Amino acid sequence: MSHTLLKIISIDPGFVTNMETQEKAKAILAKHYRPSTIEFQTTDSIEFIDQGANFESVACNSCGRDLEMDEWQALVDNAFEKQFEDLTFITSCCHSKSSLNDLKYNMPAGFAKFTVSISEAPEEPTENELSQLEGLLGTKLRMIWCHY
Repeated sequence: MSHTLLKIISIDPGFVTNMETQEKAKAILAKHYRPSTIEFQTTDSIEFIDQGANFESVACNSCGRDLEMDEWQALVDNAFEKQFEDLTFITSCCHSKSSLNDLKYNMPAGFAKFTVSISEAPEEPTENELSQLEGLLGTKLRMIWCHY
């Protein structure tokens, strides 16, 4: 049986927030989603927040060239050895300094310590809800549609 999740992460991989702020965030989201479908997770180290079967390709954020999967996997493996504390690298295509978090993932993905997951979400939060969440959390957010 397949499962779809909407994961919401900060564009800052190291971002975390406290329980009080999480409860306020849940109250914002509960206006749009059933509270029982909303979960928060904070991990000790940064993790790759993937899109599951929605993973299609990865492109350079500077020049737009698609990265070969072997190249991307080697970059991820190297960063994993450092617990994703350093996501920077020099691109092979245009020799620009980049970050694994800033690459153009088709469908979106990213790196995070703090994740909001909404099970079987029918849609993303409205612009107003997203703006409220970003204001409350003090960070820009990224939506990741996951299909497992």
